Amino acid sequence: MTRTEWEVIVRTYALTFAARAAFPKLARRLAWPTRLGPRGLVLYITFNTLFLFFLRQFVMPKFRQMAEKHERAKEELQQQLGREPTEHELLEHLGVREH
Repeated sequence: MTRTEWEVIVRTYALTFAARAAFPKLARRLAWPTRLGPRGLVLYITFNTLFLFFLRQFVMPKFRQMAEKHERAKEELQQQLGREPTEHELLEHLGVREH
């Protein structure tokens, strides 16, 4: 490891130590998974695994498609207008209503 990586690691642990020392009740509350017991821990790990799988398989591809659609619309408008479209023009082209 390089020196800067070690500095980041030491700084992170120092900050964590200081935060836990300053706010012990909050630190205990945030460490609730450590008090679940064996079955609770298995359920916690299973839930988080399934949740992350759902995000990666279904949600992230939708966001990727939306970003690609946005970029295509921006390129189309840029070719039509001959300049960079404003955000309002882009939203109008996409058919998004502003509130």
